[in-house]
Amino acid sequence: MKEFAVFWGCTIPARFPFIEKSVRLVFDDLGARVHELPGHTCCPEGTLVKANDPDSFFTAAARNLAIVERAGLDVVTPCNGCYSTFKETQSHLQTQWRERDAVNERLGKEDLRYNGRLQVIHFAEWLAEQMGAGLIASKAKQPFWGMDIAVHYGCHMLRPQPAVKWDDPLSPTKVEALVAALGARLVDYPTKMQCCGGYLDRVGQREASLAFNRRKLYDLQSNGADALVVVCPSCFQQFDLNQAALQRANEQIHIPVLYLSELIGLAYGHSPEELGLDMHRVGVEPFLEKWQQRTADKTRLAEDFDVALLNKCDSCQACKDDCPVCKIDPAFQPNDIIRALIEGRLDEVLDDPNLWKCLECFTCLELCHSDIGMAEVFRKLKELSLKRGSAPEAISQSYRMFMETGLLGKPRESARKKLGLGPLPATGGDAVMRLMEGED
Repeated sequence: MKEFAVFWGCTIPARFPFIEKSVRLVFDDLGARVHELPGHTCCPEGTLVKANDPDSFFTAAARNLAIVERAGLDVVTPCNGCYSTFKETQSHLQTQWRERDAVNERLGKEDLRYNGRLQVIHFAEWLAEQMGAGLIASKAKQPFWGMDIAVHYGCHMLRPQPAVKWDDPLSPTKVEALVAALGARLVDYPTKMQCCGGYLDRVGQREASLAFNRRKLYDLQSNGADALVVVCPSCFQQFDLNQAALQRANEQIHIPVLYLSELIGLAYGHSPEELGLDMHRVGVEPFLEKWQQRTADKTRLAEDFDVALLNKCDSCQACKDDCPVCKIDPAFQPNDIIRALIEGRLDEVLDDPNLWKCLECFTCLELCHSDIGMAEVFRKLKELSLKRGSAPEAISQSYRMFMETGLLGKPRESARKKLGLGPLPATGGDAVMRLMEGED
């Protein structure tokens, strides 16, 4: 579906125009033909309107949808609240036909009619279901390799069922699949499915709202998140604006917050200035700086390794407890060395004497269901360590002996004679050294 109406809602255009800008850019990048229809009101917001008058709530929502239906379109919205309102209205009026008739009688005053047959789709749902993670990934110019990114879904994009039903309401994965498709490592964290708590601000419970915010942000920080991706403007407000309030109170926390389209826009080559990221209250500079560094790390690593295989190896770790060395020497953890490479700590790995504990026994290769193993990675690391001058001296001594004599040890003639063995034929001596003369 690449032609549809867009419903921005109130919050994004009024408070976060930079989110609107990034969504528009992503629509353009993906070839969507978007219609903006006149006459819309607030969706309306459930807590503030429905609690006062359910009839006004359903009438306003149906009116907004009827405007889209009159244009013969479906509708995509980047707001969880608008999405929830429209999905709830569709579900409610589908079963409550008397209320639907009453709503349509009111809408008739504007020559509108609501039939409920249009599709209401969230922006993230459109990306995941209509476009697909593969297409999203294919257009990325600079993926987020090596970046640790967490996702907050927000309540109203997932619940309540059956009105809302496009991902698991308690264990969703589809937005995270999009983030992973852009090359990032996903951060799982205990409070992932906790509500942002922003609603509490609306009813005068400021401290309770900040408590929700604080708990989640410290959770993210302790789990090493470089950024939090959201798909709801209200959640963005809670984690960006209210995080800034916590920072002003001298709380030691800093988690950059990005709306999903901002993350995609960066990957697609749009500059932070074009996206308006300087309008965020919590600075995104640490995220951008680390992203550039990790991109440089990947380029350096790719000179000697298949980076995609390193990522696959790190994400699997099925052989974590199978290395015969780590069973007797806990200081050697080959999976940790793979992770250190991905984290850009190549020099640290090359200087670590633990690197040389790999026996090259190929146990990991034989057990690897993806036929990757780690033996070749460690062989290459040893080669680079030697070039760096970090290898054990015994390795260099043995190599010099081989090049000079063609052997790695002299035969014990007395032992051979005792066993009745004759002298060995003459060796090739420094033949290999002579053959390699002039080679780099």
